[in-house]
Amino acid sequence: MEVEGGRQRMNDMWIVALVAGAVVGAAATPWLTTHGLAQLAQIDAARPSLALASAVAGGGAGAAAIVTSHRADTWWLVPALLVWGSALVAAASCDAVTQRIPTALVRQAAVGTGVLLTVGFAVHGDWRGLLTSGLAAALAGVVLLLCWRFAGAGFGDVRLAVLGGLGLGHTTHRGLLLALAAFSLITVTQAVITLMRGGGRQSTFPYGPALAVGFLLAATL
Repeated sequence: MEVEGGRQRMNDMWIVALVAGAVVGAAATPWLTTHGLAQLAQIDAARPSLALASAVAGGGAGAAAIVTSHRADTWWLVPALLVWGSALVAAASCDAVTQRIPTALVRQAAVGTGVLLTVGFAVHGDWRGLLTSGLAAALAGVVLLLCWRFAGAGFGDVRLAVLGGLGLGHTTHRGLLLALAAFSLITVTQAVITLMRGGGRQSTFPYGPALAVGFLLAATL
């Protein structure tokens, strides 16, 4: 009975953390989005509709951070994943309205996430998770580098992919497959909409939102 009671209390704590994570993500992401737009000298794009969309998506990212930490069975990853998810969504939000990703924001988030992840994994003794995060970031960067070279992605997308890969220390094969499917679906939908609006083969569209959705799904599922 005591063991069951302890498990129930732990589950209750994770539920409370899930709500708290969503609130933190919803509060931090619009601020980070505005900060990123300022770095791009596009502060005029910081409209209420964008703030609302980034808050909702940021809430999802915050919840994803808690779910991912729960699967890794440690609280130590929560700070890193909250920074990671909020910055990922903020950069994608900037890309959605300007087709540019704020380099400084992504770099700062990558450094902060890397340091916090290293501390979290080290305290937890999860060296495999730390290695996987590093490899995932490198591999994601290489894949988007090829897309930059051959598929019209921007170099900002490459940086965003490196940041996104850092959160995949405990990803699963199912999560990766669903993330790839979501990324492909969103990208194809964007391409179709662009063509329907009179665009051509040279038209560009933002990859950031599709990347953010893909990485969050890969980390969570």
